[in-house]
Amino acid sequence: MDAMRFDGLHRRDEGAARLDGEAATVALPTPLAMVRQHSLTDLVRAEIERCITRGQLAPGAKLVEAEWAARLQVSRGPVREALRALEQTGLVRNEKHRGVFVRSVSGVEADELAALCAVLEEAACRMLAARIDAAQVAGLRERLEAMRDVLDDEGEFLWAREAFRDALVAAAGNGKLHESWRRAVSEARLANRTGFDDAQREASYAQHRAVLNALASRDADEAIAQMRGQDQRGGSGER
Repeated sequence: MDAMRFDGLHRRDEGAARLDGEAATVALPTPLAMVRQHSLTDLVRAEIERCITRGQLAPGAKLVEAEWAARLQVSRGPVREALRALEQTGLVRNEKHRGVFVRSVSGVEADELAALCAVLEEAACRMLAARIDAAQVAGLRERLEAMRDVLDDEGEFLWAREAFRDALVAAAGNGKLHESWRRAVSEARLANRTGFDDAQREASYAQHRAVLNALASRDADEAIAQMRGQDQRGGSGER
């Protein structure tokens, strides 16, 4: 995260909230100040989430509000709000009198989350197959090409693969379904990941291509069959 950007946002945030004299004790935040605070909180949350999901913060790691405020050069308020938001998404846990920690996900939880993702993706395939248009096919094809371009990099491939699925679920047009899928995926990232070798990445790419071809033909059953086949080859644990 660019420290200069955070510093600039912090200064604007501080300036919007600064009031003179006794008025500061009675004045309420202006709408503009609230918007700026909200935007800064989103940036802080995104940075902490990136560190968690990329494995830079291991399960069990403690998140100290003051340390993150200093690291990102912001006041403690946006950090506090960001941690609350991350708790709601299941990425962190708040223990009374102890602090905030990165959550850990057990093997049982990981299996349950994978099953939930599979159900949501099947529902998305059925919805999307009934309404898919040329623009959506083109957008998903771009995501598929991004997967192909990083076949030689396991980490980047897994992120590109998730981006394809995210775009697929979003294209189904059901916001609540997409929100539930994203939350399940976020929690599943906290589970230990197994490796994807070259052959598995090639097979995964081929099956996602088959998923897209089936959706483009409005064949929901085939798209679901290909998605299930991908997960049975070990893909569900790589969310």
